[in-house]
Amino acid sequence: MDDGLIAKEGEGRYGVTFTSGGSSTAEAWLRDWATSLNMDIRLMNQTMSLGAINLTGPLSKILLARAGFNQDIAFMQHTQALIANVPCKIYRLSFTGELSYELHHPAEDSLKLWRALMQLGQDLGIRPHGLEALLKLRLEKGHIIVGQDSDFDSTPKRIHHDWMVKLDKPDFIGKTALLRTGEIPLDKQLVGFEMLDKTAPKEGAVIWQEGDYAGYITSSSYSPLLGKSVMLGWLRFRDGYLAEEVMIEGRKARRVNPPFYDVEGRRARA
Repeated sequence: MDDGLIAKEGEGRYGVTFTSGGSSTAEAWLRDWATSLNMDIRLMNQTMSLGAINLTGPLSKILLARAGFNQDIAFMQHTQALIANVPCKIYRLSFTGELSYELHHPAEDSLKLWRALMQLGQDLGIRPHGLEALLKLRLEKGHIIVGQDSDFDSTPKRIHHDWMVKLDKPDFIGKTALLRTGEIPLDKQLVGFEMLDKTAPKEGAVIWQEGDYAGYITSSSYSPLLGKSVMLGWLRFRDGYLAEEVMIEGRKARRVNPPFYDVEGRRARA
C-alpha cells in the first residue's frame, strides 16, 4: 500500500512515516487495525505540521557537520538534534541507495533550513534533486516503488522480498495470507533486465518471449553510470522457468538479478 519507516522513539511511542500523499489512507488503516484488535493506541497525523528534507549523497555527512551535527549514526538509526538551529528528527535511511539523511522538522522552519543547507553546501556542489534523479538512482540499486513495481496481487515471494518476512513469529497482520499464497507455485516474478542501448524502453512496454506475451516493464531508465539501460518488470514463468533473454520494443534484453549497481549496498551504509 505504501512504504516508510517505523522508529521507536521511547517506551510505547513510535514515529511512523509514509509518503505524504498516502498518509491519510495509511492512518485510516492503522486506526482500523487498532480498533479491530482492540488495542489502546493514540494516533496523531502530523503530516501537515512537519516538513521533511532528504539530504543525500557521499558528501551529506560533511554538510551536516557544517550545520552542527557531528554525531555518527548508523544506517536505519535515528536521533534528534539541531540542524542549522532548527530542531530535527534525523533518520538515517535511503531512498536513493546513497548515504542519506531525512530531516523532519516544524513546517514553519522548512525555508530557513533549506536556505541554510544550500548556503553551507555551495562549495560541495549541492543541488536540489527532483524525481527523475531519485528514480534513476533507486532503480540502479534495485529499489522498488510501491504501486509501480508492485501490483494488487504482489507478494513478498513474487518481488524477491520474502527474506524480510519472519514466518516463525507467533502472529502478525498478513501472516495468514502469506502462508496461503506461499503454497501457490510462482507464475510470474518481478525481475531485472538490461540492454546495451541508450534509449530505454518505455515503462509499460510489453515483454515478448519467442513471439508470445511474457509480461511488461514497470521501471526503466538509461543509466549514465553503467552505460546501459536497466529495467524492472513482471516476467511470466514458462514451463517452470524464467527466460534468460526476451524482446522488448523489438530489441533484445537480458535478464539479470538486481541490484544493477552497488550490489552489497555499501554506498547507503557508508
